[in-house]
Amino acid sequence: MYVRLATGALLVLDAKSLQRPIGILVPLDEHWSARVDALKALRAQLLYRKRSAPSLTPQQRRRIQLALRTLDARRDRASYQTIARHLFGAEAVSREHWKTSSLKAQITRLSAHGTHLTTKGCRFLLLGRGPTGRSKPRK
Repeated sequence: MYVRLATGALLVLDAKSLQRPIGILVPLDEHWSARVDALKALRAQLLYRKRSAPSLTPQQRRRIQLALRTLDARRDRASYQTIARHLFGAEAVSREHWKTSSLKAQITRLSAHGTHLTTKGCRFLLLGRGPTGRSKPRK
């Protein structure tokens, strides 16, 4: 018995015992190596209860979170200054003149990063390349 997973892989089941799969068929497409890596991590977790190391640093996770929150607020027509107040606090925003504020520049970059994540970045993350599409960190 075969069941197609959302990833495109086929799960091969024994018809006598549907409780345990006996194999997975993986398409040989351009994302084959990413699929195999994901399956290796899944196997380790299922057999050995071993979780793979997170692919993103805490800083990357935080930046993605802020970027997506910024993008959501922009879609709700919030101004950059309002977003900065919510993310960093009213006191931090009032410390600098808004027109030349470093927080304004940061919110602008977060908005651009959020747009990138929703267009191409999520696919990069799923393929294990990181949010910018690079497979290795910059030096």
